Amino acid sequence: MGDALSGMIAALIAQGVEPLRALLAGVFLHGTAADALAASGAGPIGITASDVIDRARALLNRRA
Repeated sequence: MGDALSGMIAALIAQGVEPLRALLAGVFLHGTAADALAASGAGPIGITASDVIDRARALLNRRA
């Protein structure tokens, strides 16, 4: 999960987001994606980093 979180933060920074904002947004997105997975019955046991990344992508695309 740490690699997924750090990747989200790094991706935001690479897109020009100020580092503190990228940190806060990345942590929020990571947690929101995991919460959504757990609420849908996918966990909390057994949720993988790939699951969180996929759900985060879906959340971002839905809000775009």
